[in-house]
Parts: sequence; C-alpha cells; structure tokens
Amino acid sequence: MSAIEIRGLRKSFGGRVVLDGVDLDVQQGEVVVILGPSGSGKSTLLRCINHLERPDAGYVRVDGDVIGYRESGAVLRELPPAAVARQRARIGMVFQQFNLFPHLTVEENLLEGPLAAGAARTEVTARGRELLARVGLAGREDAYPSQLSGGQQQRVAIARTLVMKPAAVLLDEPTSALDPELVGEVLDVVRDLASGGQTLVVVTHEVGFARDVADTVVFMEDGRIVESGSPSAVFGDPREERTRAFLSAVR
Repeated sequence: MSAIEIRGLRKSFGGRVVLDGVDLDVQQGEVVVILGPSGSGKSTLLRCINHLERPDAGYVRVDGDVIGYRESGAVLRELPPAAVARQRARIGMVFQQFNLFPHLTVEENLLEGPLAAGAARTEVTARGRELLARVGLAGREDAYPSQLSGGQQQRVAIARTLVMKPAAVLLDEPTSALDPELVGEVLDVVRDLASGGQTLVVVTHEVGFARDVADTVVFMEDGRIVESGSPSAVFGDPREERTRAFLSAVR
C-alpha cells in the first residue's frame, strides 16, 4: 500500500482547470520532488493532498484513508470539519511563508498543535526540544520569531510540523521566501529528513536539490503530470520535449 495514493484528481478555480486528472503514488519513506513552471498546479496538488483545497473529482488516500471523506461501499461521503482536521494532523505541511505565531515563543509555537490535540506537555516538550536540536536551533526555544532569521523561522516551521509525528510531510517551495544565502540551511534540514526515512513531497525550483535528494522527480505543466521518473532518468534523459525545455531554462 502506498503512503499516498492520488487518483483522477481534478480542481478548477472560476472555470480555470488547475489540476486535470492527476494520478500519483508515493511510497513509504520516498522523497518525491515536483517541478514545473508557475501555474502548473504544483501547490494546488499539495493543498488537495491535505484537503486544504477540496478536489472537484478524484481522491487522495493517505495510509489507506481517503482524505476528507468516509468510504461507504463505493460511495464517498464528506466528513465533518472536525474529522477532516484530525486527518490533516497526520499530514504535515510546510508553506512558503513560515506562518509562525509572532506573539508566541519558538517552543510555544511547537507545542500549540500537539497540546490542542491532547498530547502530554512533558512528552511533547521533550520531543520539541529534540527536534529543535535536529534542525540546528537548540537553545532557541525562548526566542520569538522576530528574533530569528528567515532561514531559522523556516526551520522552526519544519520542527513544528514534525512534532505532530506526521505520516508524510508536504513542503511547498520552502526556500522561495528566503534570501539566497539562507536557502542552504533549510535544504540541509530537508536532506536530513530524507535520509531519515521521512515520506516527503516537495515542490521546489531547486533543481540541484532535486537531483541530490529525490527518489522520484515529477514534472508538471497545465495541471498534468508530463513526466516522472528517477532523477537520473528525468534530468539525464528526459522523454518529453517540454521537460527538456524546462530543464534547460532552469539549470
């Protein structure tokens, strides 16, 4: 069973088709990197995986459960918002913007979600501090977001996602809001997650990162998957002309 199974996913906004029948499987512990031009549907695909956007058609299954719906035979019935929120807690999401609460310390930002879900404070505090050390921010638990650089804030956002023990982590261009000199420190954290066996789906324009870390590279355009395969196949010998044109422009 795939960690993430996507079938026939479609989504439109105001008559504009953004996802046009996307099928994708992500295996447990696999790192899938999604490339493509702006407007190709990459971010919308991530938002449909954790049901921040409700698909118009198709479904997403994570660890065997259809996200946003209850299966009744062959029929899918919408879940109430509270049940969707419980499902979403199992799918970590790291956005382009850091989305930290500015009035809370780093540690308070990390504890907010798991404490609201009923976790024991002692346990989650220990886990939060372990994760801060893992992302290179040991000792910064009492700092406020305004006291951190953009790269540090994004690393806190990653730790905040991991403290929920997600089945998979979705990263939507996690370095796009950073100054160039800060990109490397965030990508190093993502590399560490990948080497540790965390299931990851990453939207990025960092081709070198994709080449180094991905198990599977997916190229999207116009809401469709144009090509997918190993980094050596997609970067070394792409089958599709559109993939070749895109890679020649971004390399």
